[in-house]
Amino acid sequence: MKQKSPAISIIIPVYNVEQYLSGCLESIIAQTYKDIEVYLIDDGSKDLSGIICDRYASIYPYIHVYHQDHGGVVSARDRGVCLAKGEYLAFIDADDWVEPNYLQRFMENQERYDPDIVITGYRKDTEDKSRAIVNCIEAGIYEKEKLVPFYKKMLQYNDSYTFGVEPYLFNKLFKRELFMRYASGLDPKIYEAEDAAIVFPYLLHCRRIAVTEDCLYHYVYRKSSATNNRTFNYFENISRLFLYLNRRFQETEYYDIMLPQLGPYMRMLIYIENPEAFAREGRYMFPFKRVPVGSRIILYGAGNLGKIYHHQVMLSQFCRIAAWVDAAYSKEELRQLGVREPQAVKEEKYDYVVIAIENRAVISHVEEALLEMGVPKERIVFANELQ
Repeated sequence: MKQKSPAISIIIPVYNVEQYLSGCLESIIAQTYKDIEVYLIDDGSKDLSGIICDRYASIYPYIHVYHQDHGGVVSARDRGVCLAKGEYLAFIDADDWVEPNYLQRFMENQERYDPDIVITGYRKDTEDKSRAIVNCIEAGIYEKEKLVPFYKKMLQYNDSYTFGVEPYLFNKLFKRELFMRYASGLDPKIYEAEDAAIVFPYLLHCRRIAVTEDCLYHYVYRKSSATNNRTFNYFENISRLFLYLNRRFQETEYYDIMLPQLGPYMRMLIYIENPEAFAREGRYMFPFKRVPVGSRIILYGAGNLGKIYHHQVMLSQFCRIAAWVDAAYSKEELRQLGVREPQAVKEEKYDYVVIAIENRAVISHVEEALLEMGVPKERIVFANELQ
């Protein structure tokens, strides 16, 4: 006789979390809802995490452990999803914990409304307090004609750098079949905001969405955590994320709704989510906030700052460079880079001229020259820190 599959499969990537893993697992064992299976994917841990996984699996038959070489959280989650047998998927980070009725409340909403996803809030725990965080989109059931207004505020709520839906896996219950169809295939090189790259495309394929104000998941914020101490090429990650989401949004009927939200979301990642990524690298930031995504620009300046801006634009692909100009264009080094004389401003179609110069006096001189060439003042942009 074929064994009945569990209702919920819980996927937990594990990597060097020996201090916190037992607390996480004990909170799962204490769940009031019991029709579950748990997949611990030990992603090449170098501490005692793998041993702790094995110990719990030896005691509790619904806990399964798989050890693999370190491949990152995306590959660990993918393996867990492929192994899962439950009708629904839940994701928990190994250094967080959940309240006893976390799964029970998921299933009560699932059984009552039959949504393709249940979205809740969560609690952010710091050293001295625990704060409830709910989605800006109000609690309720979204289907049919209510889906378009929902999607319009999903990434960018009320024209601000605020999410309508908190973009995390841990505060959601997914249908496994739908997840396998629409949320798999994530570029494994996307290692920042990887949850959002899964959540938002999935939501665009839902026929019914349930949003609640439950806050039963405890996201434990630690300054020393791996997430807060990563070193990476942040612009390369943003570029990959932008291209991936842009492609996935194009696969749906809601592309025209999602595209205007995508640019502000990318800028939010840069300015709010991880501004220190640039400070660590000693870089100036291209003025993303003042240049709309997809604009055609003329980049004026090919010195150190100009090269930094050029590099950031090429990696992030926020806008297109119609021409790169500099007064010293005749230098062999700049000619090889494709830098042209400033008069090219008169020859090219553009939306903005971005001045990439550090010296304030020179900026003023260049701005005057551009105005004389007929460039509207409102089309001239330079970085906030240089104003």
